[in-house]
Amino acid sequence: MKTYCSAILGFFVITYGTAEAATSLDTKLRTDGTQLREAFGVVAGEVAKACTVNIWSGAKFTGLGTVVSKDGIVVAKNSEIDTANPGALRIVGPGKRISRARVLARDIAHDLIFLDLGREVDPGFEWGKTEDITHGTWVVAGVAGSALSGPSVRGGVCSALKREIKKAGGVIGVILGGRDGKEFGGVEVSEVASGGPAEKAGLKKGDIIFSINGDEFFERAKMIEKVKSFDPGTAINVSVKRADEELEIEITLGYRNLVFSELKSRNDKMSGKVSVRRTGFKRILQHEILLGPSDMGGPLFDLEGRLIGVNIAKANRVEFFAIPAEEIQKLLKEKASEIAEARGEN
Repeated sequence: MKTYCSAILGFFVITYGTAEAATSLDTKLRTDGTQLREAFGVVAGEVAKACTVNIWSGAKFTGLGTVVSKDGIVVAKNSEIDTANPGALRIVGPGKRISRARVLARDIAHDLIFLDLGREVDPGFEWGKTEDITHGTWVVAGVAGSALSGPSVRGGVCSALKREIKKAGGVIGVILGGRDGKEFGGVEVSEVASGGPAEKAGLKKGDIIFSINGDEFFERAKMIEKVKSFDPGTAINVSVKRADEELEIEITLGYRNLVFSELKSRNDKMSGKVSVRRTGFKRILQHEILLGPSDMGGPLFDLEGRLIGVNIAKANRVEFFAIPAEEIQKLLKEKASEIAEARGEN
């Protein structure tokens, strides 16, 4: 530990010793430069290569996965994979081996999917603990790297204590008009988002929504709250009045940041591409390591190379979430019988 810390701290003392030096810093020495990456690579580089895998659906790269057991169980971000053809899923790594990925289980609450690597492998890490991690604690994330070099690592700090991230809920993909109330018979649809769930299901501008899943709603605010109580991907039944007829329309809810991309906040517009699902987590660690959405599912280490979490969401340009290691271990126990059944071991 002392050797690792000395290497990294020494790097910063040399590199950032004076304000004058910082202003003329060579590119290779900057926060995303080669020498900084190499300093963190001393800590967790080999461990990352042993447990970080790439997941593909046919010819499409869907994200990273983390090998979490010697019998080849891989965890990854479910919402990036759940629309993929299960028969087309492939795992690349550890090393350069390619394996067919079999879905063993899912945990929607944590947005995790459990895949079978199909062989035994040494993941190379020890489990870490997150109880002592505080603001400013150095952490290291596994990233995809290049096809030749394989997985690499990138460092940063923990920027917030463990906490719950409330879910944003799904959206129909409409803007509800000002006319509502029992005397009006429901809530009017004033706009339908192009390409959104409502348009795909056949909802039209001017329709009057009066019921969701059999429950009547005549006020705009209450209807919105009802819809938000469901997760994206949930199918709901919407009762609609259109001219002289009543229709029942099934709508599969979408993600707000995808359906209403033109209504992004200023922060989101500056953040580039973020994770499709970035809310609704019971417990997360937050850090500021610069990652892309495709790096989700990859491992998060402490400076000893111990696994302390699995990256699960890029929330914006400076906020990145990871499921703590303790939650992963708990889920492995809870899903043990389901995984064994999927493997035909029962």
